[in-house]
Amino acid sequence: MPNREHPDSSSADPSRRQPNVLARLEQAVGQIQDSGTFRRYLDVQARFHRYSPNNAALILLQRPAATRVAGYNDWLKMHRYVRKGERAIKIIIPMFKTTIDEQSGEERRQVFFGVGNVFDQEQTAGEPLPEVDVPVLQGEAGEQLYTGLTGVAGREGLQVERVPELAGEMMGFYERGSQLIVVRLAAQLQMTKTLAHELGHHFAGHGSPEDQSPRAEQETVAESVAYVVLAHHGLDSGERSFPYIATWSKDRKVLQQAMSTIQKVSATLIDGVQRQDAESMPRQSGELVPEEISPI
Repeated sequence: MPNREHPDSSSADPSRRQPNVLARLEQAVGQIQDSGTFRRYLDVQARFHRYSPNNAALILLQRPAATRVAGYNDWLKMHRYVRKGERAIKIIIPMFKTTIDEQSGEERRQVFFGVGNVFDQEQTAGEPLPEVDVPVLQGEAGEQLYTGLTGVAGREGLQVERVPELAGEMMGFYERGSQLIVVRLAAQLQMTKTLAHELGHHFAGHGSPEDQSPRAEQETVAESVAYVVLAHHGLDSGERSFPYIATWSKDRKVLQQAMSTIQKVSATLIDGVQRQDAESMPRQSGELVPEEISPI
């Protein structure tokens, strides 16, 4: 039967099956990253600057619905033009002036700040920007695994909440300080994948004072863990996981360097689900579990 929710019975040790799953993950992500479309996507992303908190506030104040902003010339380089009559979004930009000291003859570079103009994508027209589609998963498979993952979260002292809406395309988040995982209401398969992703963050130690890993590595690890955990239970999240990992890792080295962490965290989470399932199974009267057998 398709979409059956069950662990692979080929091995009781999840780490023995992981190499095949991880190899498929690396191959699929690599194929996306090697494509011409993905390279054009990266070129475009490089032109969208990361704005300071002050500039982000200025953009939000002037154009609350702004999504992607860039300067006039940057839009031209992307084969798009600003529509006539559009009002620029004002931001603060660094400006540089070079002077020559009259006495020493040394060149000095002065930095001061001025006002720059940027425009939102909706204010432009032209060639469509290259996109990497990261679809929301559909399907009702995954309920049993979701229950097991919820149990694992509970054992870790985490609270799992489901909410109807989150900002933008966000499907969930994890807050280490408040011991909270929030999952956006969606198809069961998507919610199961989201919960596995957020638990991946938890077990990888993301957000702890000791963790200094960059965001790209964190998202690569968490989504890879989700893919492996679901694959172990006969569920395929590749349609979303592969492009998600590709857009965050951007380069194969990020995924390759994270493989050890992915394997370790995946095994921990799979073991946790198996333990949770074993404890939740009803036992026959008088049946003993290993912990209840007295030593001889």
